[in-house]
Amino acid sequence: MTAKHDMKKCVEEIYAVRDRGDIEGTLALIGEDCTFRMAGNTRLAPFSTESGGHAFRQVIEQLITVWDLSKIKTAGIYVDEDEHMVFAHREGEVRHIPSGASFYTEFVDKIHFRDGKPVKIVEFVDTLQVAETSQIIQVA
Repeated sequence: MTAKHDMKKCVEEIYAVRDRGDIEGTLALIGEDCTFRMAGNTRLAPFSTESGGHAFRQVIEQLITVWDLSKIKTAGIYVDEDEHMVFAHREGEVRHIPSGASFYTEFVDKIHFRDGKPVKIVEFVDTLQVAETSQIIQVA
């Protein structure tokens, strides 16, 4: 297997487990040394600040508990072997579990790898939609 194939397969496995709502399975595939950040305004903290260690675990648990991605499909996975990085384009219907609100969206994850494991995930989403739906902020 090539590093390119292995990184792509790892990302596909993470999404399959995450989309089922399996917190422990997701964390097991990602590993303990990974960080997460949602690209956006600091008003979306803790999601928009880089979280590692215990804070990483809490962010992943909260994302899986609050956002149902079971109707999201992966539109494409692009692997940069030289940089050990994956860009994954995802799209579909997202449901905010606490409010029951659903909406169609697209987002991109940039996942950095080291020694075959994800070490940094940066997610590019419609942060205004996330903030409004989760009532982190209210826009008049």
